[in-house]
Amino acid sequence: MSRIVVKCDKCGEIGLCNDTGSLIDKINNCNGNLIKVNITEDEFDTLCDISDNNDFLQAMIDLKEKDIIEYNLKMSQFKAQLQQQKTSTSQKASTVRCPRCGSTNITAGQRGYSLLTGFVGSGSTVNRCASCGHKWKP
Repeated sequence: MSRIVVKCDKCGEIGLCNDTGSLIDKINNCNGNLIKVNITEDEFDTLCDISDNNDFLQAMIDLKEKDIIEYNLKMSQFKAQLQQQKTSTSQKASTVRCPRCGSTNITAGQRGYSLLTGFVGSGSTVNRCASCGHKWKP
């Protein structure tokens, strides 16, 4: 089922509806007439990821109608910004942190020699927090 971007002529809200005219997202129930807007669902989703402010959405729709080159430039900038945010979030999620203090200042090395156990287990690798000294197995 396809979805289209629409604007309510009564309240001015912009949102999605399916091709049968049933509301899906972001339209107030003011019983106004829905008018098809000249942006795609993908463009709408990208713009809503940047801001769900109705004035911003309307300004971008107006920009597409008046200056398509500037609109496409803005959309490519928005997409690059969103991609950078996703990459940054995934990098933060994969960064090793100390389970005790949360520091990212981590070193990995051999366990070392102990007077109690001698060289038993000295070949195993351990992570060590440079901030608090906590050691744990990777």
